[in-house]
Amino acid sequence: ISLNVDTGAINPGWPVDVELTAQYNGTTFTPSEQQQRPALAMVGNILYVGYGSNDDCAPWRGWLVGVPINNPASVTAWATSALGGGIWAVGGVASDGTNLFAATGNTYNTGGIWGGGEAVIRFQPGPIFSGLPVDYWAPLDWFTQKDQFNQDIGSSGPLLVDVPGATPSQLIVALDKGGYAYLLNRNNLGGISAPIDSFVASGSGILNAAATYRTNLGTYVAYRRDRGTILGVLGITATNPPAFIRSVWNVNQSGCGSPFVTSTDGTNNMIVWAVGTGASGDQRLHGYHGDTGAVVYAGGGANELMAGTHSYSTTGIVARGRIYVATDNKVYAFKLPGGTPTPTPTPAVPNAPSNLVATAVSSTRINLTWQDNSNNETKFQIWRKVAGGTFSKLATVNANVTSHIDMGLTPATTYKYKVRAKNTSGYSPFSNIATATTP
Repeated sequence: ISLNVDTGAINPGWPVDVELTAQYNGTTFTPSEQQQRPALAMVGNILYVGYGSNDDCAPWRGWLVGVPINNPASVTAWATSALGGGIWAVGGVASDGTNLFAATGNTYNTGGIWGGGEAVIRFQPGPIFSGLPVDYWAPLDWFTQKDQFNQDIGSSGPLLVDVPGATPSQLIVALDKGGYAYLLNRNNLGGISAPIDSFVASGSGILNAAATYRTNLGTYVAYRRDRGTILGVLGITATNPPAFIRSVWNVNQSGCGSPFVTSTDGTNNMIVWAVGTGASGDQRLHGYHGDTGAVVYAGGGANELMAGTHSYSTTGIVARGRIYVATDNKVYAFKLPGGTPTPTPTPAVPNAPSNLVATAVSSTRINLTWQDNSNNETKFQIWRKVAGGTFSKLATVNANVTSHIDMGLTPATTYKYKVRAKNTSGYSPFSNIATATTP
């Protein structure tokens, strides 16, 4: 359902009946078997909705449904070919600004034939899954260990992490219900294969929406570990290949919800926050120094006590200098007491990216890389044209991203590309034009 935020009225074309509109390879969506637990995602004017099982009511599947906001009747869906494989992590799907990434859970009755479960999968807009090894990863023991012992890769959504100086630098961190952390190459997931690195990151299952952040000292991932009794932070080295720093800091916090992170400028004054959730938690917001784990905020007084929090699904968001935490039938807001905030100066227009290189790696795919020459962009825009045509915007990716994969191309065709940076002040000049011809 889609509502007008000003009036509360249902928007035209909504609601969408998923049972009637979602199909994939002859499989239809059966709502009595499915449950919508993950956070929703909006990418490129398409709403993405993940589904797992309704209390393991067989025969469920993992579903990812895409609903165009301006044409909600045109639904695209994907489902696991195997039974099971739910998309159920509370953080939902992740995105690099164009493609989607989802984690799937345990499957059953597979006979050892992989059918989409126990995996991290990259989807093109739609969602569309290529089925190629470059676009999915499953551990070597997906069948013998993960499926057999319910150690879901899908218990935590994939976390996109960029580590400047590492090779590869564009990574994914996956966390599973068996307590493992996995480090993956985001641009070539590798199919059923060994990860770049892995280790036991928790004494019991990891169920959460993790958070990544970067300070002047390194790149980190904060996560809820040991069934919500510890807030942990691991690091990632800027090496070739990158590797986990297994324990940067840990703090005991009973009833730890999914963490979230704030800063004053994207790098400085990083604070990791978590709510003391559920029956074992203190129902208070807690803050910790991002580099050291030292207590920054210990929960406040009587006015800061919350109620109705839920285990790993309770987390916070930040907007206009306030932290908001949603619980049962209530939203709590936290702010710094008193004072007038210092105005944020208007940033300069970012510098133009340079050294754009386009490389045709197959008849339908071209890889792009470029050099980031600014430290104040918020996005990069990638523009493309077929030789003899005119440029149009192809994709938008996040700040600090320096590569993009253009897929679904036409064989024996010449393509030209250019890239520019943007922020709230405007656009940089375009980069050089790079050309590649698909074989």
